Amino acid sequence: MMYNQKLAIALKSAGKVLREFKDEVYVPFGTEYSILIKNLNTVRALVTVSVDGEDVGEGTKFIIDANDSIDLERFVKNGNYDAGNRFKFIERTSKIEDHRGIGVEDGLVRVEFQFEKPAVSNYYIRNTPPHYNDFWYHSTLIGSSNTGGQQATYTTTSGPVVTNANVVNTSVVNTSVNASLPVEDSLDDDAGITVPGSISNQKFVDGGWFPVESETHVIVLKILGETKDNVQVRKPITVKTKQTCETCGRVNHATAKFCTECGTSLQIV
Repeated sequence: MMYNQKLAIALKSAGKVLREFKDEVYVPFGTEYSILIKNLNTVRALVTVSVDGEDVGEGTKFIIDANDSIDLERFVKNGNYDAGNRFKFIERTSKIEDHRGIGVEDGLVRVEFQFEKPAVSNYYIRNTPPHYNDFWYHSTLIGSSNTGGQQATYTTTSGPVVTNANVVNTSVVNTSVNASLPVEDSLDDDAGITVPGSISNQKFVDGGWFPVESETHVIVLKILGETKDNVQVRKPITVKTKQTCETCGRVNHATAKFCTECGTSLQIV
């Protein structure tokens, strides 16, 4: 998983976490995937997700509770919080390029996030008779005086959760994989884009506004369907995939970087 400022992200296919090679993930064209986001902080995170430069939530942000996670598997279109299309990675063929053009962010999954401002404790000294001083305690939440109709989408994979009198129960549907797409010539052989896939019933609900830190953090992953030496990916490479050495055929541990038999590099470059 890629990690930044106590938030981690990974891509999943068929329920399995995909392995990253630095900031790249290799999957076959035609694969449906989800975006796993884990908040390892002690405060909530407000998250914006974009794919190929397109805002997945159409302006809606996602709230992830402290020490919680979301397995985001679909687009949120037209304010539909009950169902939508899954993320599906396909090859950007020459026909597609002629129709839609080439985007500078094609193949990129971008997660931008801010953390909730922590509660602040203020101590005051109250004047009293000369014999003693009496301390009293007052606790406030930074920005709690702010009001407004800002809304955020809330989701969870751990069952019903109550927040600001709203209840959500997210149902996760298993992701299907179909790697049998016709291959056409493309101007950039490893290039791919994310398009609407099958229907997902993952549900969301409006959540209440809360103050966030001014600092914004970003994590970016690039999805590729071919290696840099033009070898097309035939199956998703998961974190548990055992690697077979192309030189001697030895099956190595999933985390191995070099073949234990002959020393050949097992990393995709």
